[in-house]
Amino acid sequence: MIRNFAVVGPGQATRERLTAALQAAPDMAVYRIGRGADPLPVSATFDPADQSGCRTLLDWFERGARTGAVLLVDDWSLCAQQDPGLGRTVEWIAAFGPARGVQTVVTARKWTDLPPRLRKHLHGEPTDFLALHGIDADLGDMWLRDDLTATIGVDDRGWPVDFNLGIGGAVHRGTPEQLRCALLGFMATHSADRLQYLLVDGTGSGVFEPLSFASQVAHMITPADHTSLPRLADALAGELGRRQEARKTGEPAPDLLVCVDGPEAVFHREPVLREVLLSVMRAGRTLGLHVLYSGGDPRTPYELPEWPLAVPTFDLDEMLDLLPHAPGAGTAREILLPPLGHDGEPLPLDVLPPGAIGVLDKPYEHRRDVLVPEFTAELRHGAIVGAPGTGKSTALRTLAAVLGDLGSFQLLDGPGEPLDPQRHVVVTARTWEQVPPFIRDSLALGVELRLDDPATSLVNPRSAAAVPHLPGIGLSVRDKTAVQIALP
Repeated sequence: MIRNFAVVGPGQATRERLTAALQAAPDMAVYRIGRGADPLPVSATFDPADQSGCRTLLDWFERGARTGAVLLVDDWSLCAQQDPGLGRTVEWIAAFGPARGVQTVVTARKWTDLPPRLRKHLHGEPTDFLALHGIDADLGDMWLRDDLTATIGVDDRGWPVDFNLGIGGAVHRGTPEQLRCALLGFMATHSADRLQYLLVDGTGSGVFEPLSFASQVAHMITPADHTSLPRLADALAGELGRRQEARKTGEPAPDLLVCVDGPEAVFHREPVLREVLLSVMRAGRTLGLHVLYSGGDPRTPYELPEWPLAVPTFDLDEMLDLLPHAPGAGTAREILLPPLGHDGEPLPLDVLPPGAIGVLDKPYEHRRDVLVPEFTAELRHGAIVGAPGTGKSTALRTLAAVLGDLGSFQLLDGPGEPLDPQRHVVVTARTWEQVPPFIRDSLALGVELRLDDPATSLVNPRSAAAVPHLPGIGLSVRDKTAVQIALP
């Protein structure tokens, strides 16, 4: 059995090296595209000028060549001149043929004669991602691994280097490329039932972007997600609590691998996240939690091991297409739901249960809830506060539609009408200073939309500053979390 390889150099040396390689594999059937007679042990030769014959041969290699067949493209420059599409075709055969026992061999006078994409499928540079990880044609079988081990690179002799998350500390550091290669290795060999991933791109490098759609990814955060980091801190804290309870009850749970590219940038934007991530690191693998990161040391209490340079993936899109999709393997549980209003679509009132006026975001509990106003003898009143254009009047109309019978309520959209403290009073205002003290001191319903000055927030100035410029999106004073008010 021979591997994909290229013989590059002067003509005579190329012939000798190629002849020796083919003679070492007498059971292989070699089909050559090349010109002139040659003492090579080949089964058939097709002249590059015979485009019909060459295309028939290439189609056979693409669709049904038997195990043990070898495609030999002899003198790449000459053959490519006759067929401008040869590069893409041979690249496809070289990438996917080994899984069917089909090999590709190319000769050239110079490395620069070969297309860069094809070179990456040939021996001497990384071959293919699946071969590196020892994955057979039946990709689903690889998801049966249960040892949290994956191949992440090769040593100086070309042998695989394995990385085991379950050995040593729970924290490991590497370069962004090492992180991505490690992730690919684990994704190719572990299902979502065994290992899930939380990806945090702190620098905007896009290193995780091609992986974000894998079924095992619970969530990915980029710098464009302005509200996600504070919510991530809550979600991770909630995940810690959930796993501690699950450990007491013996409830099984997949391990979670948190990957952070550029932790310094992440912690600069959300300082609270540093302490939460440190808690995750301290909990370690006893709770099935692991951390991989690139960049500076985020003040971890562990000695951080290094690993050898991982082999770069030669065609990430193709390799992602080949990741296993085992029937019934399932997908990752969502650790962090998208922020409210992320799709820009309004929330219709008729999709909510009776009595609810909006939806609450509860990242700590990994879920959403509904906002139901509860007016009592102790908490009698309400206020909807926000800058112009934030949806205060619409929110008041939604409340009126939900209440129905307004006999015991006084709903005021701005100043003007005298207030009746004997009724449940709900007002709109631009600032909390404009809300009468008797209302602020007895809030049954407090909705804080986008403020002119977040520092005046009743909830939290940092949270108020993160409220998007979208009507109906804000904070619930009672719940201390984000809320989206429905349209009436």
